[in-house]
Amino acid sequence: MRPYLIHHLLEQAAVTHPEKIAIKQAERTVTYGELIRESQKMKCFLQEQGVKKGDRVGIFLDKSIEQLTAMFGISMAGAVFVFINTILKKNQIEYIIHDCTIKLLITTAAHHKKAGLSVPETVLYMSQAAPEDDSALCWQSIREQMHVDEKTVRQISEDTGCLIYTSGSSGMPKGVVVPHRTVVDGAEIVSSYLSVSENDILISVLPFNFDYGLNQATSSVLHRATLVMHNFFLVKDLLTVLEKEHITGFAGMTPIWSKMFSGKFDPKAEQSFPRLRYITNTGGKVHRSILEKMRSFFPTTRIFLMYGLTEAFRSTFLPPDQLDKRPDSMGKAIPNAEILVVNSEGKECAPGEPGELVHRGALVTKGYWNDPEKTTRVFRNNPLFGDQGHLNETVVFSGDLVKKDEEGFLYFISRRDEMIKTSGFRVSPTEVEAVLIEIPDISNAVVFGKESETADQIIAAVIETPLSADEKGRMLQECKKRFPGYMVPRQLFFEKEFPKTANGKIDRSLIKKKWLGAKEEHGA
Repeated sequence: MRPYLIHHLLEQAAVTHPEKIAIKQAERTVTYGELIRESQKMKCFLQEQGVKKGDRVGIFLDKSIEQLTAMFGISMAGAVFVFINTILKKNQIEYIIHDCTIKLLITTAAHHKKAGLSVPETVLYMSQAAPEDDSALCWQSIREQMHVDEKTVRQISEDTGCLIYTSGSSGMPKGVVVPHRTVVDGAEIVSSYLSVSENDILISVLPFNFDYGLNQATSSVLHRATLVMHNFFLVKDLLTVLEKEHITGFAGMTPIWSKMFSGKFDPKAEQSFPRLRYITNTGGKVHRSILEKMRSFFPTTRIFLMYGLTEAFRSTFLPPDQLDKRPDSMGKAIPNAEILVVNSEGKECAPGEPGELVHRGALVTKGYWNDPEKTTRVFRNNPLFGDQGHLNETVVFSGDLVKKDEEGFLYFISRRDEMIKTSGFRVSPTEVEAVLIEIPDISNAVVFGKESETADQIIAAVIETPLSADEKGRMLQECKKRFPGYMVPRQLFFEKEFPKTANGKIDRSLIKKKWLGAKEEHGA
């Protein structure tokens, strides 16, 4: 039977390949049979704690076997899993917990203590080291007492499988409501054009709270492949893993390629990766100069350039045989999806005419948790239905401006909503500004993204302050204390008083225009 729920992926793999290694994490391995038994134990524990169908359960862990055990166990229990990135700050974590009313949090004692969390009331610690509270729930002691129950909660593919929190244009993260259908279909569709099979060994570098990181894991399980987890810090370590583990598939993003091919690291030409079948890129455009270096360093590897947005998982890909002809293209729609380019009147744009990218078909999610207004703006009826709008087909308006050529290949132009895409994250300028204003001596801030040589963006901030630019170093240190690394401004500029518009508002466009060309940059 075709899988239609997230945990069906694991259940079917465990039946056909129980002894196959499913995941490798450093020196640890777990088979599909072992993974499903642990997940079933997790499901039974959650049900004993009163977790019911539709309840939200947070996973606040680093990339690990335990992350996927929790994910599948939550899915079996009929609940909704919410991955929370461990690099987030306390206010962001607690916002997510409150926003979707997380009933139980799965974490480690170290992460919980470091974040200083006081919510939710029920916490399960997956770490070996026990928390200071003797009454705390610790998986290492609980799991031995849990029986394996193969019964799962009845669900359908339209039920919510997970929430993926992504920064919104108004400040704090927005929870994208992702049904089981989207996760399962996404695994099938992406793996189809990548030709993933049980013979593959895929490296997992991207975090699971990122939609394509999750897709890596589900695609691997769908095809009974082996997933090798790797936390990326040093390029040489990454290359060692690619070679040592005979990796066949590698999903990355622009900051990884930038670190490999435009920084201090000098990849050695004598290194060889004959087993590496494909590389995929997402999370931003690859600059042509870096793409050329990638192709030179991985001469036998097929490179797929991809585009996606959390609200629709994946949208387009460029086949490797088109790289020579259209290295700047996003490609065309993935299977079972159509990408429209529409103007402000909702009509299809002609070739070369800029318009908004609209995704229709497979992988459309359900909207934003607790945000009906934004959901109405982004998730709309198909604009090409005309007077048949009552047929009610939901499409996603991406907010990204693109154009297509005569053959239908798409090209990215800009982000309509001015979201900053940096290091694979979408960052809200409003969110950064709100934190900057909390720093003493800063009365106002204007934040925007600036394109770098690597085609990624850096965060630039102009602050209104009586201080002189000599205080820049101290201010950057304050930023590092208050932001996750990817949100720290790389450029910081000082103004004594911001210019105002005729109605007394801060003239943001004038400030951005003034500082957009400034070259001075400070490491974050």
